[in-house]
Amino acid sequence: MLVKQVMLENPQTLYPWQTLADACEVYRRQGVNCAPVLDSDGRVVGILTVFQVLQALQRGASFDTSVGQVMERDIMTIDEDMHFNEVSNLPIDRLVILNRQGRLAGVLTRIDLINKVHNALEATEYKLAVILQSVHNGIIAVDARGDVCHFNAAAEKLTGIPAVKVLGRPAGPLLKQLGLGQVNPGVDAFLGRFKVGDRVLIIRQSPIQKDEEQVQGFALVLQDISELEDISSQLDSVRNLNKELVGVIQSCYDGIVVIDRQGNIERVNASYGRITGMDSLGEIQGKNVTELASGQHKHLLQIYNEIMSGKSLVNMAVHTEDGEELIFSGSAVVGEGGQVGRIVVNLRDITELNRFKEEAARASAELKELRARRLADGEIIAESPLMRRAVEQALRVATVDSTVLITGPSGVGKERLAKLIHRHSSRADKPFIEINCGAIPESLLESELFGYEKGAFTGAQREGKLGLLEIANGGTVFLDEIGDMPLNLQVKLLRVLQEQVIYRVGGRRPIKLDIRIIAATNKDLKRLIAEKKFREDLYYRLNVVPISIPPLKERREDILPLVTHFLNRFNARHGTKKRLGMETCRLLEGYSWPGNVRELINLVERLVIMCEEEVIEPHHLPGEFMEALGREGWRPQISEIVPLQEAREATEKELIRMALEKYHSLRRAGQVLGISHSTLLRKARQYGLVV
Repeated sequence: MLVKQVMLENPQTLYPWQTLADACEVYRRQGVNCAPVLDSDGRVVGILTVFQVLQALQRGASFDTSVGQVMERDIMTIDEDMHFNEVSNLPIDRLVILNRQGRLAGVLTRIDLINKVHNALEATEYKLAVILQSVHNGIIAVDARGDVCHFNAAAEKLTGIPAVKVLGRPAGPLLKQLGLGQVNPGVDAFLGRFKVGDRVLIIRQSPIQKDEEQVQGFALVLQDISELEDISSQLDSVRNLNKELVGVIQSCYDGIVVIDRQGNIERVNASYGRITGMDSLGEIQGKNVTELASGQHKHLLQIYNEIMSGKSLVNMAVHTEDGEELIFSGSAVVGEGGQVGRIVVNLRDITELNRFKEEAARASAELKELRARRLADGEIIAESPLMRRAVEQALRVATVDSTVLITGPSGVGKERLAKLIHRHSSRADKPFIEINCGAIPESLLESELFGYEKGAFTGAQREGKLGLLEIANGGTVFLDEIGDMPLNLQVKLLRVLQEQVIYRVGGRRPIKLDIRIIAATNKDLKRLIAEKKFREDLYYRLNVVPISIPPLKERREDILPLVTHFLNRFNARHGTKKRLGMETCRLLEGYSWPGNVRELINLVERLVIMCEEEVIEPHHLPGEFMEALGREGWRPQISEIVPLQEAREATEKELIRMALEKYHSLRRAGQVLGISHSTLLRKARQYGLVV
């Protein structure tokens, strides 16, 4: 220990020109009885103690007397890096400590020294006590007077005697209780094996000596050898476990081979023989893998060599002449030194497993086909990639109970998609309740959603009423036009989503629900949030799984399948056999459909009812439809990029063919196309069109 570790660092200092009054103020403020005195260069020139101040005052000095007149100039200074042993015996009450630069570093008084040593002894005694309390063996210490001075926790546990009953008392009764009788304190000996309670202890005695001659007591060390009996019992368990392990290996359906580090085959189970067709396990057991370099067991040598070269796991697929597929898996059993101790080889015949996989793949394909048929059977028409993606998302989310937010313009089929999710969910046999938040008056919406208790308001039914949410319990609630829900009800809906609990209007009793929420809107909810018309926290609660249905104009692949589907439906309903002409199909497919699927359904039904001919041609289309189509302008349907010349010729040929089919007159067709009838005749012959 160095001096700087026990000194008082950065002590309060005085200067020779300060007064004794200044010194007294320093003593009072800092609680010290001395202070080093420094000159103007900061070097130590003396020390002034309280005792010296008192002596000076007795000799007639006043508090105005300077420190320099009274201080002790003959002082002893030492270096802070000196070892404590070098200064501990100096007959000095206080020392001035200097650093390597000769400047004041601290002071060391004998009182400080005593306190530091006392604290160190206490710390050492505490550490020793903690160590003795922590050891596994019981320790009993007896002092020179014959009294018990230490009895650790392990001794309490092993003897069953509380420490408070023996500490500070004569050791005789305790020794007698342990079966020891009288002991010689100066003997270092093994005392023997003793039965204490339900434990078997061995006890050893060691003297406590200050030197070879002076004995200050003795210590007893108690060790519980009951654990050795447990170990013996555990060894028996290990033997039994080994027998069980052998039985498990032999009964395992997979083939198992155990190879030692030298390549000797220690163990082979019956399944290995069954899979490889061995007549007897003795064909390979006890042999070295090098003896099996050829034949059906050669793979054992390959696995052994690869693992011994550094691999920890080796997998190998083998196809036999009989068409079987086998998997060899070898893994290393690493010992404590990090070296391979054994190699365990597992052999599995996966021929049957592959057959099961093929059957499962066929079943999965059939299931997908059935699902596709069900979707095609009027549930949802989805030919475009965008709509297929929306349907796939709906089917995926149907398997869980997450909240879904369906967005898309009016008329795209958000309700049908919500019903699809419900029908394919675990709640399919439970209610599906549709609530149009924009169609119910705000004054009635709360009571419709949550219900009300009897007498809740004027005009309420006497017996009260169940709300739609409560009616849907166990099933699915479809909140259409969620963007139109009033803000005050949005708060209550948020609580339903968070807690699945409602309160009826006028009621105080919470009603626990189990419902799945699907919301839909044709509005921009983020814009409504910015306008403070929709709660942001409700938006994030609803938008767990968002599904967007694009407008019909963005998925034109769906237009004709939808038209055909609803044409067949209305033909069956009205007993007609209407069909669409080719040009009509082109016009329908080129239309932008601002009303989406809803507009398409209405138009198809109108055409089926109003068209008197079997084939629906363009002139049967409503005037407003043709006007809207004209305002939108004609756009060719292009599916791939081709050279411009080829595109021009194809477009020109198609327009001429359409004009001739419609008007049956070169002159009229030429007028519509904006060319002379002679030019039209020449081009028609050029393209091989019959005129």
